[in-house]
Amino acid sequence: MIIKYEDIILRAIEFEDLGLIREMINDPEIEHMTGGGGLPVSKYQQEIWFKSLEGRNNEVRLMIETEDCGTIGMVMLTDIDYRNSTAQFHSKIATSKNIRGKGYGTKATDALIKYAFDQLNLNCIYSHIIEYNIASQRVKEKCGFKKDGVLRKRVYKDGKYHDVVVWSILRDEEN
Repeated sequence: MIIKYEDIILRAIEFEDLGLIREMINDPEIEHMTGGGGLPVSKYQQEIWFKSLEGRNNEVRLMIETEDCGTIGMVMLTDIDYRNSTAQFHSKIATSKNIRGKGYGTKATDALIKYAFDQLNLNCIYSHIIEYNIASQRVKEKCGFKKDGVLRKRVYKDGKYHDVVVWSILRDEEN
């Protein structure tokens, strides 16, 4: 599957992408901005994870590719609930690419949301963002997400608990 949107392409994960994905998972700056666990991932663990993706029908994981910069990150829909037409949205842009703030995350978000509504027939996409990740919250706002509320003290980072802001967009709110 390939999704073209303006000057980006969203495409399936290939074996060759595992290095970049592992780099993003192990990047302390990215880990700090997400709710994830923070344990290092080895090449071996990454390959096992990649093999486990086959046959999963409740998630969509796509690489973000640009003509100028190549592969720069990934966007995902997880926990797809086809009965209730919902899914959780996630994204990561590699810090090593030095392209943050160029609008690629916003375009990738728009593209995957459009795909979720138009092709997967979903009605609600939601995202959980740690309170201090202002850049991700701005992207969600630009893409039409609304702030639903706050999950209080849900993520433990740097010796303290942090709130998680819940954002969502409904099909009839799409830009």
